Amino acid sequence: MITIPEPLRLRLEAGVTTLAWCWIVTRRDGAVFGFTDHDGPLNVAGVTCAPGGGFEAGETRAGDGPARGAVFGVLRADGVSKGDLDNGVWDRARVEAWRVDWSDPALAFRAFTGETGAVKRGASGFEAELTGLSARLDRMIGRVFARACDAELGDARCGVNLDAPGWRGTGAAQFMLAPGVIVASGLGVFAQGWFSHGVIDWQTGANAGSRQRVTDHRAGAEGAVVSLDPAPAAPVMAGDAFTITAGCDKAFATCTDKFANGLNFRGCPHMPGNDLILRAAGSEPVRDGGKR
Repeated sequence: MITIPEPLRLRLEAGVTTLAWCWIVTRRDGAVFGFTDHDGPLNVAGVTCAPGGGFEAGETRAGDGPARGAVFGVLRADGVSKGDLDNGVWDRARVEAWRVDWSDPALAFRAFTGETGAVKRGASGFEAELTGLSARLDRMIGRVFARACDAELGDARCGVNLDAPGWRGTGAAQFMLAPGVIVASGLGVFAQGWFSHGVIDWQTGANAGSRQRVTDHRAGAEGAVVSLDPAPAAPVMAGDAFTITAGCDKAFATCTDKFANGLNFRGCPHMPGNDLILRAAGSEPVRDGGKR
């Protein structure tokens, strides 16, 4: 239940208000940021909420399920940056939305508490989904039996040492073939598809410090063609250097053939599927009455 201070409640009932929205965001690394849609800074709960380019409220809905809403903002070097969004720094950050009387910031109440979900980023702004804390109850805890591996390449459960020779390459962009698709030099010694499902880390250029997923890696007439998701935040220029890491599509064949790591495979590749149920009786070439 939301408790509204009595003086603020009386002002709300009077019909003339001086209200503003403030957001206090605590990232998973412990960094705390304050934003407001007012035209001056406001101190709320011990945090200075800065104006200009922070957050702007979107529609919020609450029904039978978890409360959901959205916030919009612009990208700034001293606040929310493109590189931090691309690298997941703002994922699952705790968000407190406060309703504040800007003429007397001591009169405030917390209207919403949740965390950031999916984030859409444009050239100069972003939209972040907000979910209530009860949305955590919808998260899957534990493992799911599936044919694909549920480990991340290179983590403790996987065991592959990505610092070993052969798993990383360095190169430089030559030009952009299309949005999110670059032609690069320096990767000619690697087999086609070696870096598909991997990651690329930009070392120089306007995107330095950011990371994107590699969705496809193939040979081209003028160099390696690398497709990225999401597309780099800034235009890629000729000579922009990067480090690229091999990828895994979570299949058992890839784990054994590419990484020689079948013993650490964290999936169930031989689990029967729906095709076993739909199979006609006696469809096996050897009909000796044995078990399937």
